[in-house]
Amino acid sequence: MSSRQKFTITLIGLFIIFLVAMVLIVIINFRNYGIKSAESEAMLTAEIVKSGLTAHMVNGIMDKRSFFLDKVQSAKNIDAIWIARSQTVIKQYGEGFNNEIPRDDIDKKVLKTGKVEKIITETATSSKIRITVPYIASAFGKPNCLNCHDAKEGDVLGTITMVIDSNDGRIFGFNAVILTILSALLILGLVLFIINRFISPYFKVFYSIKNVMDNAYIGNYSIRVENSEHSESKDVATKMNALLQKLESVLEEIETKVYVFMQNQTLDKYADPLININSTIDQLSEIYKFKQTIEDDETLADIYERLAYVLRHNFGLEDFSFIEANTLTKEKKIVYSSKGISCSIESGECRSDRTNAVIDSTIFNHICPYFDKENCEYICIPYSISNEMNLIVSIVTKGKNEATKTRKMRSLIENYISTARPSIVSRKLMQILSEMARIDQLTGMYNRKYLDEFADKSIPQALRTGITYGILMLDIDFFKMINDTYGHDVGDEGIRTISRVIKENIRESDVAIRFGGEEFIILLYNCNKEYINEIAEKIRIAFSKEKIDAGTSSFSKTLSVGSSMFPDDSKSIWKCIKFADIALYYAKETGRNRSIAFDESLIKEGTMNEIY
Repeated sequence: MSSRQKFTITLIGLFIIFLVAMVLIVIINFRNYGIKSAESEAMLTAEIVKSGLTAHMVNGIMDKRSFFLDKVQSAKNIDAIWIARSQTVIKQYGEGFNNEIPRDDIDKKVLKTGKVEKIITETATSSKIRITVPYIASAFGKPNCLNCHDAKEGDVLGTITMVIDSNDGRIFGFNAVILTILSALLILGLVLFIINRFISPYFKVFYSIKNVMDNAYIGNYSIRVENSEHSESKDVATKMNALLQKLESVLEEIETKVYVFMQNQTLDKYADPLININSTIDQLSEIYKFKQTIEDDETLADIYERLAYVLRHNFGLEDFSFIEANTLTKEKKIVYSSKGISCSIESGECRSDRTNAVIDSTIFNHICPYFDKENCEYICIPYSISNEMNLIVSIVTKGKNEATKTRKMRSLIENYISTARPSIVSRKLMQILSEMARIDQLTGMYNRKYLDEFADKSIPQALRTGITYGILMLDIDFFKMINDTYGHDVGDEGIRTISRVIKENIRESDVAIRFGGEEFIILLYNCNKEYINEIAEKIRIAFSKEKIDAGTSSFSKTLSVGSSMFPDDSKSIWKCIKFADIALYYAKETGRNRSIAFDESLIKEGTMNEIY
């Protein structure tokens, strides 16, 4: 079915719906109009009857009222009329002519409530309305009802009931419906003539445009709109063809230039250049938003989180890691992992970093000896970030098909890596500077600034998770004598010696800090008091065996150790450090070259409040 036929059928359908709606509206309106007219006529007649009966009563001719009521009933459209007396009137004047008493429940109801009752009866051939109207006693009208009736103000004296034929309104409405239908059909015919005469040329142009659009949809922009004899539709076809010519030329030019903005573009190309351009622009838009976001990120970890988000949501990767490889020191560090570390790269040489090539397990099984995840394939892609650092993206896949799909994403991932490169370099430099600010240059240990940050960040978490720390405070005995006797260079050598001894005798999870001068603090992670004492003695003995070079000679020194337990001794890390310092001071006072564990008995009288 053509669009023209659909349009014509739709238009006829709308006209039919409109016609039916109009007919219903006319029928309902004329029905309501007939009912309202009948009601108005009944109310007017009721007033006339009331006034007439009142006049008969005043003039003393109530016995002539049947003639008056017969005349009223003979009026047009009034099928029946009767009156009913209330019990009060019947008691005073009797039942009247023709038993003027309530004939049915409706009369009784109106006599009781004093409210008008209406009943509409409609059949296929007639329409009637019955209205029962009450007469209310009142002392304020003319004449005064209470002068003649033994009643109170507001009592119902009687009712008048009329049955009125409202069929005239129905006939009038039927005629209006016929005229409405004829008018609508005439308008419909006129509209169909106009469509056939004036709109058909536009349908011809429409079908031609549709053919052009169908071809453009599949990427063919060479089809043109057929010209029409109708002047306006011909103008539309001419302008449409000019627009198509411009579009075809612009698309060809854009397609040849837009890929300049994408590095190593290997996207699958489609027949439709618009799809290719749109896909590339989407990539550029996503990369630009990524660039704008990471420029405001504070840390290198934040940038790696953003890059991980892109790999998950833009490329559908689930299991991957980021590895920093220092090209100078050969040091490698896994800085991000989405599902846990998949290889032991930190313990050996990275093949991808060494060869600067993609390592793909689907090409050669077990190509990397450090990958230790079974039943998986992996691809490691190196990206050069700077002269000193490569970033290796290690991706784990569930099978060869997924690995092949991932391999095709390499250049797309590189677009994001290249975009992030300046931010990674700058944040890496800031990270190095930040670490240098927290590292003591003489010993390579953390300094007091690091301790302050550690206390703020890690200690509250330790309290929440129940982690303990053993605190050791070390001090070289008679250190000032070294500087005074051998000079500060030899003193520095003594400092380096004790720092080396400390590093050799603690775990990676422990934190060693040069607190100042020859004083050192060690935070032993998650240990008990026995382990604290063991490490304290181990360090003390090991240092006493060391020889400190003083040029032509060498000598040995001893150290003293004070220890405390966090949070057993106090929930404040600074108080625990103070307690370790008190124990250290006691060790020096009692002979030096010994380790003392803190006990409250070590606190001198009068200093307890100062500490707490």
